[in-house]
Amino acid sequence: MPQDTDDQLIAMAGMTQAVQLIQTLAYEGRVADSQALEASIGSLFAFDAPDTASIYGGLTGVRFGMKRLSELLAGNSRAPRDLELTRYVVTLFAITKAFRRDQEMGSTLFRRLEELKPAFDEHGADSGLMADLNNLYRSTLSHLPQKFVINGEKHHLEDMAISSTVRALLLAGVRATILFDQVGGRRWRLLFMRGKYVDGAQRLLRQM
Repeated sequence: MPQDTDDQLIAMAGMTQAVQLIQTLAYEGRVADSQALEASIGSLFAFDAPDTASIYGGLTGVRFGMKRLSELLAGNSRAPRDLELTRYVVTLFAITKAFRRDQEMGSTLFRRLEELKPAFDEHGADSGLMADLNNLYRSTLSHLPQKFVINGEKHHLEDMAISSTVRALLLAGVRATILFDQVGGRRWRLLFMRGKYVDGAQRLLRQM
């Protein structure tokens, strides 16, 4: 497979990783994979990465998402959680499309991420950063007409720490969706190139 397709798979894994982490937080109140969480949040601050994998600190940064993506692409599961993940990804595309039309919002978000980068570099994805990213999401993306509706257990979704992490991961999901477009990804290719994407995802997983 060409390198650009590998890049598209990395971006799709980033999308899938963000929504899978969100889903587990919403239903179970726990972080499914702490390395994946750190890599996803870190992608928000990778402004000058030399290549696509470096946005996530290397291929291993999206191992969690790539495994889940491979499962979703390879199967025809009708399990509610799998269908829900697919719906989340579709919603990411819609939100990202609207976001990219709002240049002022994009400038505001990027400027604020630049301001937050030193905190991430020093402390990583800690609770303080999650609170800041939560506020950033609420002041930007939450004002778009498209809404990201999260299903889960009410007591988890109402927990401030969990809801802050969810919104931070939504930012990471949008980041990955923009990346998918930047490396030549198109939604229609997911239908017509599904088999090649499955093979590519499994090959990349073997490299991790």
